[in-house]
Amino acid sequence: MNPPSGKNPGVTAAVVTSAIRDIVEEAHLTGAAETLDHLGVTGSVAPAWLVKPGSAPEVAELIRLAERHRIAVIPVGNQARAPRAAALDGQMRMFIDTRRMNHVLHLDETSLIAHVQAGVTAFGLENVLAPRQLSLGDYPPAVLGSTIGGLLSVRTPGKSSGRHGFVEDAVLGLSAVLANGRTIHTRVAPRRSTGPDLARALCGSEGTLGFITSAVLRIHRRPEARFLAAYALPDFDAALSAINLALREEATPAALRAHDSAEASAHFGSEMWPRSDAAVVAATAGPSDLAACDRDLLTSAVEAMGGQVVDEAVAEIWWRRRTGQETGSDEVPRLPALQVTVSPGKQKAVYRAVCTAATEAGGAARGYASRFDRDGAVFFFTFADAAGQQVLHGEELARVRDAAEDRARSAGAVLLDSGNPTVEPYLENLRRALDPNGIMNPHALRKAPPR
Repeated sequence: MNPPSGKNPGVTAAVVTSAIRDIVEEAHLTGAAETLDHLGVTGSVAPAWLVKPGSAPEVAELIRLAERHRIAVIPVGNQARAPRAAALDGQMRMFIDTRRMNHVLHLDETSLIAHVQAGVTAFGLENVLAPRQLSLGDYPPAVLGSTIGGLLSVRTPGKSSGRHGFVEDAVLGLSAVLANGRTIHTRVAPRRSTGPDLARALCGSEGTLGFITSAVLRIHRRPEARFLAAYALPDFDAALSAINLALREEATPAALRAHDSAEASAHFGSEMWPRSDAAVVAATAGPSDLAACDRDLLTSAVEAMGGQVVDEAVAEIWWRRRTGQETGSDEVPRLPALQVTVSPGKQKAVYRAVCTAATEAGGAARGYASRFDRDGAVFFFTFADAAGQQVLHGEELARVRDAAEDRARSAGAVLLDSGNPTVEPYLENLRRALDPNGIMNPHALRKAPPR
């Protein structure tokens, strides 16, 4: 017989396993350590289970079981992001994988509404919508492999679209299971008539307030036209000024990116981008007249900042890579070493601060900015040696990145995953109210273990 865990007194792994088998079939349950390594349970002293329910009622039963025995509940979608489970090594853990819950429950092509289960991937939903000339929106293909539940549970800038906002902005209603096993459904109604919206709290909560089982989403008609454009500007400051001017003039591009000269050369190649200018590439979409109007607003703003239109082939390269139709080289793509979000008024100062810090630390920075809206943008930096030739790794990278992070923060940038100290106490109070025993993804959205 398995001994009870120190944090789960009075219950054995055998008892829990038997109870789970009463909820889901044997084929949808595993507790084998070798199959759970990717979830961060390697060498764990406490039992863990990976369960694949097929319905919302099964999720509710599993969470009631977890609450009764104080088992940590950790949502698992398409596993694009590793769950934070290693810190729970002394506690029993139940990983709930939603990928069997992968159905489109209802599609209203007139009202443009889709009701989908949490385990449907965004690609899967797009495959249903595309033949009907519908779409979830102009979101980067890199995020479409995630489940709908995962997209809504994790709040990151990568899920944004210039035309359609963040994925969670499409939410009209949610169904979720709370820590006590109770299922709630937020109303699908005009926001002004519903009062406080719990769906807004559940989105981005990483399963800490409730386990999302389905969502009612606003969908869109596929654009009639899409135009690509590329521009050269004297420097990165001018590129940022042009973009923010266009956004203030109500331009709503489907996608937009600004590269400094070094990043433009690295991304497009010296043959395609031999100049020392900064580059801006854009896609506009929608009815033909509106898409052309957005493109013209961008062109006007670029020209006002001393820039000019360049070969559309530059934008075509960017668009093919953005949509996964081609890669930049035969090498494994490198993720940027630093990502920060910046409001419009601080963008130039943050860019200069990071570049200066990298130089002072003995390296060089190159960067690009994307995911623009009127509230700001996300900046991505890569660090190289002083000559800008070799991308840094290891201790050299850590030294330069640490210096750049400090300077970026001082200039007003917000580092991704840095949290919001003003909001955190309120979130903790809400977590204690909804989950008094702390079973719902306990270490998510926390810098330190909960008390």
